Amino acid sequence: MNNVPLYPGVPVSATGTNQTNNGIRLLRLIRAAQPVTRTELAERLSIDKSTVTERVKLNVRSGLLVEESTYVEAYKRRGRVVSFANSSLYVAGVNLGVRRTQVGVATPSSDVISEYDFKTPSTPASALREVRERIKAVIDKRSGVAPAVIGVSVPGMTDANREDLVYAPNLNWRDVKIAEALNIAPKTKVVVENDSTAAAMYEARVRLRSSIDGTESNFVLVRSGTGIGVGIVIGGEVFRGSGAGRGLAGEFGHMTIVAGGTPCVCGNRGCWEKYASAGAAGQIYVGKKGKEAPPRFVEIVERAKAGDKRSINALKFIGEHLGIGIANVIMGIGVPRVIISGRLVHGWQFIEKPLNLAIERSFIGKISGWSVESGEPVGSAIGGALEVAIEELFSSL
Repeated sequence: MNNVPLYPGVPVSATGTNQTNNGIRLLRLIRAAQPVTRTELAERLSIDKSTVTERVKLNVRSGLLVEESTYVEAYKRRGRVVSFANSSLYVAGVNLGVRRTQVGVATPSSDVISEYDFKTPSTPASALREVRERIKAVIDKRSGVAPAVIGVSVPGMTDANREDLVYAPNLNWRDVKIAEALNIAPKTKVVVENDSTAAAMYEARVRLRSSIDGTESNFVLVRSGTGIGVGIVIGGEVFRGSGAGRGLAGEFGHMTIVAGGTPCVCGNRGCWEKYASAGAAGQIYVGKKGKEAPPRFVEIVERAKAGDKRSINALKFIGEHLGIGIANVIMGIGVPRVIISGRLVHGWQFIEKPLNLAIERSFIGKISGWSVESGEPVGSAIGGALEVAIEELFSSL
């Protein structure tokens, strides 16, 4: 059996030794492929079966995993398979979105226990206060047991330690101490991650179960909603920048693609997200001098499906400019596989062709091997935040 690529997310500071990496890789694969035999785990991870056995037994003793005998179709006989155990251990995820915020609770095997959704308050203090109340309500329902980790995805740059939000242009929030504000229990760790990076972790985990050829180990995720963010996965791991630049990688939504163009909330002009995001679609639809209220992206898509030429042209415009930016990203990073995530996916049937044509016109279009595909429209939001939490949990075990 071929090696399976491992989904990204191990913090650069927490990768540790190869032994630690093997433990994290094992838990990742069990979560994606459970129930799974030790033999299959060893083959797909290219490590000794004795190493798998040792680590499985360790996690069974800790109560995280369970191993039981059952009929294994692949071997046409009974065998022992490994899966996550039912326990009180759980994590919380928080997606602080520009428009709405989600709070979710899940088991280490990704079974979502509960999820809440509310309009994002205008101030970070109000938003984090409501998040705290939601998580405290969960703790009360679970007899006082706090989540092992709280993963928070934010629409902006984070600090190098993944504790604070440095700047979120579309929220106009700066220097928000999120980990400190959500310090609910002494043993609960709070990890703050850029939402596009979190979405990349989610997208890769979705693909891990069926992937056996290594194509998921390198890809770029472009997440388009109110703005545009990019998650970068190289060698199976999320890239966040290095040194003081950690947390900065992926802010391509604010690269200039039209000199002197439309003003952006970041203070620049002609930013990519002003021409290729779901959030910009309404203004593109009405035009610079339009006096009507800009429709929501979902309304534009519905009108396009009904044959409205103005809506179709607006989506084509977004597709073309999305392709221009993607060609730049591919050339800059050198990773030719791109996955589109976020609300923009709802209009994919109108966006895909002009996007590909724009890339084909670029330098990248003269080279074979590049690809762009649609991913999750909404699941990567809270799903990404939960991935951040679960990955941190695995790193700590």
